[in-house]
Amino acid sequence: MSDPVKITFDSACGNGLKTAGFFNDSSAAEIRGVVQICHGMSEYYGRYDQMTERFNAAGYHVCGIDMLGHGQSYYANEDKGYPKGYFGEGRDSWKNILKDIMYMHDEAVRRYGKDVKYILYGHSMGSFVVRSIYSLPEYSAEFDGFVFASTMGPNPAVGLAKFLAGAGCTFGGDRKVNQLLTTLSFGSYLKRIPNPKSANDWISTDDREVEAYRADPMLGFKFTSGGFRALFNIVGFIQSKKAMSDLSGKPCYFTYGSEDPVGNYGKGVEQVIARMKQNGVEPKSKNYGPYRHEIQRESVREEYFSDLVDFFDSVSRA
Repeated sequence: MSDPVKITFDSACGNGLKTAGFFNDSSAAEIRGVVQICHGMSEYYGRYDQMTERFNAAGYHVCGIDMLGHGQSYYANEDKGYPKGYFGEGRDSWKNILKDIMYMHDEAVRRYGKDVKYILYGHSMGSFVVRSIYSLPEYSAEFDGFVFASTMGPNPAVGLAKFLAGAGCTFGGDRKVNQLLTTLSFGSYLKRIPNPKSANDWISTDDREVEAYRADPMLGFKFTSGGFRALFNIVGFIQSKKAMSDLSGKPCYFTYGSEDPVGNYGKGVEQVIARMKQNGVEPKSKNYGPYRHEIQRESVREEYFSDLVDFFDSVSRA
């Protein structure tokens, strides 16, 4: 796979911040659509290279951004004092994440045209972003299909989490790492793993993948209070009555593993699916069995990629 074409643009957060975006063009004879990837918490777009290569081979252009405080966007703004795990100033910084995603979509339309189908794929935190877009009619109208990968279930403590994040912003500064919320958010993720070798074992059952994750300085970093505030504002929105009443209804696909603590070991994801069905949406879903958070880095990855392409193809044919 060739290196992606990189662009930078002014982030919706303002203050001169730049967002890095990437295009991986398919060389297939028949182009079936465009897949935009939204990465997860404390990672970056470039980690999806295996997935991108598989999608390109199937006839799909692929694009995405590094969200602020992540990957190349972090490096683009490092000289401004913006740390990792920080989405910019203000209580509504979470809305600017969505605006940056939509700006990248507009760039994709300018690059690839309007006569192809557009699919939005989100993993983990990225799935929270994609679920937000799915519940905002002015945004969801721009896409033809959605994937919510390794998402979370209902979080009854989101109100408290938002309060603690806000307090951290007020008393410690929004750019300071919030250790309390890091512990509360991730402290239980190893509870079902016998004899874990590292704090990151919940990522994958493959020790090599866990070691690669641990060794990459742009993975697994801690969020700031401001970063957590944005994250929990997104979580609060996607589980709100308003979000559930404004579900797009367009084709969507939940993918998850039964040993993923983020989705409460499958139970939380299934609760979200049930709630969407109660609101008139019939999602496609697949539980891949006893695998952890990153299905794309488990032994079933080829099956996973094939299933995703099948879903994309069903969208492109519609």
